Amino acid sequence: MSGQSFFEHLFEHSKQVTPYLSGSINHQPNENTDHPIVHIDSSSAEQIQSLYEQLKLLHPEAGAPYWLTRTWTLLCWQPIYVAFIAIYSCRGLPNISAMVQSIQPGFVSGYQFESTTYQQGSEQELITKAGHDLNLLFDYFRSEMSQWTRIRPGFTRHLFADGILGCLVKLSQYAPALPKDYLFEQARLWLQACGLSEKFMDRLTYDETTKQLTLVRTSCCLVYKCQGRKLCGDCPRHPNNKHL
Repeated sequence: MSGQSFFEHLFEHSKQVTPYLSGSINHQPNENTDHPIVHIDSSSAEQIQSLYEQLKLLHPEAGAPYWLTRTWTLLCWQPIYVAFIAIYSCRGLPNISAMVQSIQPGFVSGYQFESTTYQQGSEQELITKAGHDLNLLFDYFRSEMSQWTRIRPGFTRHLFADGILGCLVKLSQYAPALPKDYLFEQARLWLQACGLSEKFMDRLTYDETTKQLTLVRTSCCLVYKCQGRKLCGDCPRHPNNKHL
């Protein structure tokens, strides 16, 4: 598959997953002035702090732990989703660490790549490469944020693992015929590739009757601290999940 065809498929599948995941090729992303961008090749500390401050204004009642958690998850959701969609739907992988992301008011939506180059290989090879790229990118995010706030690696690792396993649950929903053993093996490969503990797999449950994979996260997104919001169904604080 040519690079052009690969990215056409990637962008099409991305929008089918959610319209917020809108991709494009832009050879000169720094010239796009419609929205601030986050890119590993330039300083983004100011742009990320601005996102944090927007969340603070939008949800003043939620408090600093929510603003920090939300800022981090907004930065990371698109790279993880794109990696999964590229590998499982398009059988390839762009350079995830080089993704350019657009910061919308109080949200991160829209991504770009600077070229149509991508990697082919087995699922395991692509997952290994994705884990390496995601770690590069997330280390960069943490370094940029550390310029204006304290953000612990342990905190981000939990959110990272929850993001990976949450995407695996979504994959199982899109392809319900995938067997339990395959799904758990994929979970193991992803956690290994990302340098995350395999103990996170303990948060996954597979129902043999319904053939459904479910996750109880290790981290709470704290959205319940926002006015009118409740605990998420996969939250560890939810009463239904207190057994874990």
